[in-house]
Amino acid sequence: MAFPDSFIDEVRRTANIVSYIQESVPLKKTGASWKGLCPFHNEKTPSFNVRTEPPVFHCFGCGEGGDVFKFVMLRERVAFPEAIEMVARRFGIPIPETRGFERTEDRKEREEILALLEAAAQRFTRNFWTAPGTRSREYLLGRGFQKETLEKIRVGAAPDSWSDLLDSLRNKFAPKLMLSAGLILERQDKSGHYDRFRNRAIFPILNESGKVVAFGARSLDGSDPKYLNSPETPVYQKSRVLYGLNWARDAIRDNGRAVLMEGYLDVARAIESGVSEAVASCGTAMTAGQARLLHRFGERVVVNFDQDEAGRKATLKSLEILTEEGLDVRVVDLPTGHDPDTYLRESGADAYRKRLDEAPVSMEWLIARAAAQNETGTPQGKAAYLKELLPSLVRIESAVERAAWLPKVAAAGGLDGAAADQELRRALSLRGGAATAAAAPVRSAVSDRLTPAEKWLLALIVQETEGVTEALAELQEDDIAGLKTAAILRAAKSLQDKGQAVTAASLTEAVAADEDRRLLRELAMEATPVEHADPLGCVLELRRATLGRRLEKAKAGVRDRQSKGEDWRELLLESNRLAKELEALKLRGLVPTPRASEPHTR
Repeated sequence: MAFPDSFIDEVRRTANIVSYIQESVPLKKTGASWKGLCPFHNEKTPSFNVRTEPPVFHCFGCGEGGDVFKFVMLRERVAFPEAIEMVARRFGIPIPETRGFERTEDRKEREEILALLEAAAQRFTRNFWTAPGTRSREYLLGRGFQKETLEKIRVGAAPDSWSDLLDSLRNKFAPKLMLSAGLILERQDKSGHYDRFRNRAIFPILNESGKVVAFGARSLDGSDPKYLNSPETPVYQKSRVLYGLNWARDAIRDNGRAVLMEGYLDVARAIESGVSEAVASCGTAMTAGQARLLHRFGERVVVNFDQDEAGRKATLKSLEILTEEGLDVRVVDLPTGHDPDTYLRESGADAYRKRLDEAPVSMEWLIARAAAQNETGTPQGKAAYLKELLPSLVRIESAVERAAWLPKVAAAGGLDGAAADQELRRALSLRGGAATAAAAPVRSAVSDRLTPAEKWLLALIVQETEGVTEALAELQEDDIAGLKTAAILRAAKSLQDKGQAVTAASLTEAVAADEDRRLLRELAMEATPVEHADPLGCVLELRRATLGRRLEKAKAGVRDRQSKGEDWRELLLESNRLAKELEALKLRGLVPTPRASEPHTR
């Protein structure tokens, strides 16, 4: 999924960012920018800006921004390579057959690991349906699974052997590769290797494309851990994979929802019962990456984890992550003692689908849970009840929705409405004013704290103004030391020193801090700050300011030493030298004085 740098640059140059964004966001021309309502947060006053030169977007409300690829990644919820391909196809740019962005050796290793994992899956499957898999086969068939279901999910078996898989594959794959794939482990005395999975039922974990990337293994003899998963490898990152998504993706789109379960057998039973939109989190806690992955295929997620304490905790964590992703989240509570596997087996698909259809929204479920777990008849219980719910209320972005839930929270806990409202306001304030901060222009907290010279220099750099190359060549470390934008200016100079183009995109990629990237996007939206400002003049102004501070410090040192009767001649020489440097700068011209009518595009 990787592309050469040259192709990425070609797509970035060819794509018209305004044209692309206008297809989904109504924009209106305002000065040098195009403005509209931000598609990434709710707002009534437009703070979303797009420019063609440089080709970037930025929202002064929520702070999101970047190039056309970033817009596609946020809007379509896809990864970077997919965004590149989508933009390329939109503007008729041929997609290269070979992708050189990934190092050849890395790509070769990934391909070899995928081939190895497929071979391992086939070995496990052969085991399952023959004598070595008798125990696994009896276990799963004994739980009522049909042969067709087990074949579809490619279930397998690892016999009670230290080297079954190792011995079967060593003639084709090197032990070093098996180690990288997480299939074997090294003996403590370094004398050899042994199989990671032994005496277990095996569940291949497939990626979206249906390729085996890892394995989950269930113990058959009661040994711990009950479930043992592959470690992370070059082809498997737990936080980015959902078990069953390769089978469920179309059903999620068709049904308008995903059903999030806890285990492999839950998903297998759902598939067998015709509940095809089920996925599981691979035995790990829900992650933001998995939430984004689900969001690509639908807007609603129904969470149905086990009823034990671990399942309850996993449910709470999942609700938090899924809600922050902006998904419509519901929760299913099955009768005591049931998980999706047992309930589907005993009650059938129709009864289960009815529970899915009637599942309460997450906030309603949280209210009922908090009311049941706290003694709301006592003052302490009321306080604990509200404290438990406040984080969930604060996470609700819409003030209207939040206000609608508060009376329900108060009623369920027997709270005084005014007191509950006061506590919510306090929680919002402690969180940083979530209700109001999202609407406040981020720029006022960032770019307005800069000196005019550094602010204008960066604006001219990201707008790729003529003269930037000469200015960066002139820029010295002493000119920027101590500035808030020092890291950005160093990155710009480093790019130029390496012979790379200094553009809004390349500079944004080169800086590490989110605040610095946000600042660059803001400045890219500004009109040229002053009519006669030029990059070199800004550099000279930075130098003048630095020299001026050093001169004042030297003069103060002279006066201090004179008052103490100490030798001050060395500092006087330093003062004279700095004064001459300042005088020489006047001959080269300085950045002009800012005008009160400086234009803005916000």
